[in-house]
Amino acid sequence: MDASKRTGAISRTESPLSDADAATVSDLSAHRRATTSVADANAAFRAELITDYIAARRTGVWSDELRLLAEARRYDEVNPDDTVSLFDELHAIELFGAQPTGVAA
Repeated sequence: MDASKRTGAISRTESPLSDADAATVSDLSAHRRATTSVADANAAFRAELITDYIAARRTGVWSDELRLLAEARRYDEVNPDDTVSLFDELHAIELFGAQPTGVAA
């Protein structure tokens, strides 16, 4: 067994998001999952949560806004190395508004 298997490290040929490749019927989906990094997944999650927050603010449903703010805090606790906290991004939207076109990922 090589060192990457013993330590749990991921080698350059493996991807942490490719575990379900055998279950997919699409070669394109399998390739996309195999080449998606955790950083890409985090950026996509952040963009989706920000977009959902903007939509919740437009509807004015406070419980949805609070749920998304709580989710942002949980994300920040798990990802403390991000340059800007997700909660702070949502708070900035509260203070300064957001462009109606949405969020760029």
